[in-house]
Amino acid sequence: MAIPPSEPAPSSTLTAVPWRVQAAVYGTGLFANSSLQLYNVVVPLWVVLLNPSPFMIGVVLGARQVLPMLFSIHGGALMDRLGARRVTLWLAGASVCIPMLYPLMPWIPALIVLQMLGGFSVMMCWVGVQSFVGHAMKGQPVYAGRLTLWTRMGVFMGPPLVGAIWDLAGPWGAFGFMTFWAAGMFGAALCLPPGESAQEEIAGAKPRRTGAKGLLPDWRDYVSAFSLLAVPTIALVMGATTLRHAGTGIQGSFYVVYLNEIGIAGTAIGTLFSLIGICGAAGSLMVGFLARHIAQRTLLLLAVALSVIMVTIVPLLGTFIVLAIAIGIRGLCTGVAQSMEIALTSQGSGAGAQGRGVALRLTIGRVAAVFIPIMMGGVVEFVGLRESFYVMGGLILAGILMLAILLPNDKRRA
Repeated sequence: MAIPPSEPAPSSTLTAVPWRVQAAVYGTGLFANSSLQLYNVVVPLWVVLLNPSPFMIGVVLGARQVLPMLFSIHGGALMDRLGARRVTLWLAGASVCIPMLYPLMPWIPALIVLQMLGGFSVMMCWVGVQSFVGHAMKGQPVYAGRLTLWTRMGVFMGPPLVGAIWDLAGPWGAFGFMTFWAAGMFGAALCLPPGESAQEEIAGAKPRRTGAKGLLPDWRDYVSAFSLLAVPTIALVMGATTLRHAGTGIQGSFYVVYLNEIGIAGTAIGTLFSLIGICGAAGSLMVGFLARHIAQRTLLLLAVALSVIMVTIVPLLGTFIVLAIAIGIRGLCTGVAQSMEIALTSQGSGAGAQGRGVALRLTIGRVAAVFIPIMMGGVVEFVGLRESFYVMGGLILAGILMLAILLPNDKRRA
């Protein structure tokens, strides 16, 4: 099995991509990525109404990451094999059907299943969008930055709207809005260019299974995906992604529960999430400048560390204004980190493994996102809600320190 080059070699010449292709990629990314944040606002509020234990809240919220954790690589391999547009369209269609099932089935076992199905469909649409950055845009940072900019704009617009609808129309209205949002993703995905599968793009590639059997998971896809960890830059990205998603796991679970407990209304919670989007957009535009002045390794780890700190100090912040400042800094840092992760993964994965490279990054991140809410639910039962932020934050920051010590220093600059 061929191993990709040890380091990506980004081109200094910008590959021109038609604006109609860019618009389709950015539009699909806008709705796909922000759908994750809509779920982060509405589902915790919905689960609290059902009055389960803190541990079960953590199980429900963490369940959304289970299928992406197990099958993202398989989905990415299907995109490499069958074409990213085809697979993305099917999953975008599924994303339209799922939200309204939440209020129709207000039972914890049903919510766990819906979380798994909804999480997988939306996350794989996000994989498809990122694979287009590699296939159609050659992994160039300027396009990765633009994609991140538009996804952050979606995060800026969607959460306050769905939070306001929750306050005004309750669960039915909020989940109905999420259906409308998913329909926007499906419409944008229809405009993606058909293109060829990655397998067809590689001269001499051996045929893989076709038909119904070709839709089943293949262990060779997982082996080839994890072999990408031999690329030093990808190894760095995977470690940083794990720790960034651990912070996201806190934000997407008991962060909302805590804000609701101290009397922050749904509209205000949605506004806080929207600040992540707009500040993340600003961060994505700063990546080029920052990467010219700060080593890639240092920039990634600093951005991840600051983003984690800003969510774990929430119990120390008593007013909405201070909470907004903290979440704004977090958004700025995640915008920087995410843009670099997308570009470096695309450059390091090779022409035939764009879907698998993206899926590997998301799989590793999902591992953290699955277990952080569950772990935090257990910690809440033992030490209390406020203290759980400090415990989990301390563990994540210790992981960042270990990553900084163990990984070799990358002296190259972007």
